[in-house]
Amino acid sequence: MDFGDILLYALRLLEGDPEVLKRVRQRARFIHVDEYQDTNPVQYRFTRLLAGEEANLMAVGDPDQGIYSFRAADIKNILDFTRDYPQAKVYRLEENYRSTEPFCASPTPSSPRTPSAWRRPCAR
Repeated sequence: MDFGDILLYALRLLEGDPEVLKRVRQRARFIHVDEYQDTNPVQYRFTRLLAGEEANLMAVGDPDQGIYSFRAADIKNILDFTRDYPQAKVYRLEENYRSTEPFCASPTPSSPRTPSAWRRPCAR
C-alpha cells in the first residue's frame, strides 16, 4: 500500500460513512493545503469533502510551478479555486522574490499553460 492507496481508502471511508465524516470534520475544522497546484483528483475530492459547507480552507499554490502532472496532478484545481470556493479571498504575490534575474529574463519564465492573469514579474 502506498500513499495514493491510503488517500483513496480514506476517501472511500469518508464518502461511505457519514458519521466518520462528521467526526473528522469536527476535529479538522480548519484545513491548509500547500502546493495546491499539485493536487490530483483524489486529493481534490478529499479536500472538498473535508472542507464541507464551512469551507474553512486555506490553499497555497502557484500555477506556474505545477510539476506533478505525471502523478495525475491537475492544474485546473488551483485555476478553478475561486469557482469552487466563491467566498474565498485570494491574495496574490505579484512579484517573484525567489527567482534570480537570469531566470526571470529567460524567454519563457512562465508555463505557457498558465493564464497571463496569474503570471507575475520578478523582483528587480
